Amino acid sequence: MNGKALIWDLDGTLLDSYGVIVSSLRQTLEELGISMDVNELRRLATEGSVSDVVKYAAAKTGRTFSEIKSRYSEISGGRYLEIAAMPHAGKALEAAAALGAVHFVYTHRGSTTVPVLKHLGLDRFFEEVVSSLNGFPRKPAPAALLYLMEKHRLEKNRVYYIGDRTLDVDCAKNAGVRSVLYSPSGTGTADYVIRDLLDIRSIAAE
Repeated sequence: MNGKALIWDLDGTLLDSYGVIVSSLRQTLEELGISMDVNELRRLATEGSVSDVVKYAAAKTGRTFSEIKSRYSEISGGRYLEIAAMPHAGKALEAAAALGAVHFVYTHRGSTTVPVLKHLGLDRFFEEVVSSLNGFPRKPAPAALLYLMEKHRLEKNRVYYIGDRTLDVDCAKNAGVRSVLYSPSGTGTADYVIRDLLDIRSIAAE
């Protein structure tokens, strides 16, 4: 492979999905009789993960993690068509591909991963999509990235993992690849911090 290998996170990176995620979590918690400020809920879900909120709900109610996660997935899964692409997502993928980059996905999203990418017309860009259905340990464990690198014979020094959270940066670091933090505010620490997805062009062209 001559070009760069760009491995993308989805939620909060290529997908503008946090609104649906937070709303679905809020409905799940309300059904359990748990009240939580929506800003705190968003913070827990974005700085941590959906699983962190589910663990909190399980501890509060005595219900099992799997039971609550299943209900959340049922609610959010029925709303995936509400998810939009992040600004310039398609243009960024196309521009990087034109520069020789090859695209992959590694996300914690589950069964709606491929359907939402198809709905948005983004599925055509990716060589392989790895989701929670593949069963790898969750980020920041590097197993999924290492799997993609081995299967597709990717050169470590030409691999970049792009995400919007510290969790993604840590995952890249643990895999020994370069981290790219998508941060519209410009804040955060990674090998590269991009404010606009189109900024990926300069990385692909290096």
